[in-house]
Amino acid sequence: MTLKKTLFTAISALALLAGGTMAISALGGTEATAQAQSAKSVIDGAKAKGVIGETVAGYLAETGSGAVSAAERAAMNEINIGRKSIYTKKARAENLQVEVVAAIFGEKQIAKAASGEKVMDSSGTWRTK
Repeated sequence: MTLKKTLFTAISALALLAGGTMAISALGGTEATAQAQSAKSVIDGAKAKGVIGETVAGYLAETGSGAVSAAERAAMNEINIGRKSIYTKKARAENLQVEVVAAIFGEKQIAKAASGEKVMDSSGTWRTK
């Protein structure tokens, strides 16, 4: 693996743990960073409203607690696609199933969720943290 790919993977994983944004501007991805920051900002608002939350599966999902705007849905999809990419790379590197890696990160995201945000437990039930 080249140094650039290694750095990208490490930065992406750290960004995921820091809230799902991809801080890749150091590698010349200014546009991608701006898009990810915009998506994160939209999602932070949706989480505060309780319409989008973290799941134990490692992805964002609609909570059913209100209407989700097209912008919120697009931001959720953008972040989930980024997460899937990171999970897939990590799973390949560690010789694990993608779902296992996603679940590990899902637990971390739920642990980091702010008080008042919605999180889905392993039974599929939404609760307010």
